[in-house]
Amino acid sequence: MTIYKINLSKAERTTLSEWVSKGSRKAKDIQKAYVLLASDEQTGRESETALADTYHLSTRSVERIRKAFCEQGMAIFDKQQRKIRSDKKIDGKVEAHLLALVCSEPPQGQAKWKLQLLADRLVELQVIDSISHTSVAGILKKMSLDLNDVNLRVRLG
Repeated sequence: MTIYKINLSKAERTTLSEWVSKGSRKAKDIQKAYVLLASDEQTGRESETALADTYHLSTRSVERIRKAFCEQGMAIFDKQQRKIRSDKKIDGKVEAHLLALVCSEPPQGQAKWKLQLLADRLVELQVIDSISHTSVAGILKKMSLDLNDVNLRVRLG
């Protein structure tokens, strides 16, 4: 386990204290602010276990907050820095392409489509930047489709 030392500047400490006292941020941001303020080396650092108990977090969450702050600084509170979840990138266009793929013949040498093959083909066709096989499974489940359903295949000729 790596120990991340938090040394807040006066400006950072003031900003975090304001957020906590005013409650002007999202609950997750305020929770992070509490952890960082209590982790500051200059004001007396609390242990991860104590912080986890105090703020109803896991010790791993406390460690992740400290690590993120050490690597990114106050940018961990930036909305722009947050990653867009892959399921938020999936729209009707992606679903339509996936349905078309499932209905098409599988690649040569394959008896049927596999989830990873579908995910790879969607990226290859530049329908989406990235997608996991589990996301593909979720889309198929949402559409009530099963890759083992033989009737789904479109037979030409």
